[in-house]
Amino acid sequence: MNKYDIHIDINEAYRYMGCRGVPDNSLINDLNSAAELIKIHSRPHVIKKICDIDRSKDLSLEGTCLKLEGKSIAALLHECKMCVIFCATIGNDIEALIRKWQIKDITFAAMLDACASSAVECLCNHVEKELSEEYSAQGYHLTDRFSPGYGDLPLSIQSDFCAVLDTCRKIGVCVSESGIMIPRKSVTAIIGISHKEQKHYITGCNDCRLMDGCNFRKNGVTCYGQVI
Repeated sequence: MNKYDIHIDINEAYRYMGCRGVPDNSLINDLNSAAELIKIHSRPHVIKKICDIDRSKDLSLEGTCLKLEGKSIAALLHECKMCVIFCATIGNDIEALIRKWQIKDITFAAMLDACASSAVECLCNHVEKELSEEYSAQGYHLTDRFSPGYGDLPLSIQSDFCAVLDTCRKIGVCVSESGIMIPRKSVTAIIGISHKEQKHYITGCNDCRLMDGCNFRKNGVTCYGQVI
């Protein structure tokens, strides 16, 4: 039985479309219609795994093939002896819905895509909140959420990440030869677990590998809504 409800932030979806300023009432109505369709067709699933961190050679997760390369992830986990990895998806039906509307109305299809991005981000936030409540009750502290492609953690580990979680069999999330997750509206992430209180960083662009070609920044706004 699925316990995750889908919430969509219309303002966030508006930003995902690369827009800035205040949307007019007509656009808000269309976005609300798109959001309702995404909610109807979403099939949210999450799979999680707790792993001990192995630092005997490279930074890796015990009992898995997953090696965590880069200074960014090493800094995130430097006070952690274990972590949780997870994959969240809103399902395959969303892909079919967006493709259908790309034939009928490309603008509305873009709204659906933006609302779907907001939906999967909300799902990840829900997982993060759930984990925080669970582990804080045991005296632990969590790091920020970190995904392949953040900082210098290579996107190429996506296939190993999903293999460790067995996502293809368990929740229907597979990885293409080019490293793209299918369904596209899926996210993998790692969160460190520590006995020490962890610093949480303000969302920013400087460590994002997509900064130079970011469509949001080209339109004068960040993906988290800050005007630049």
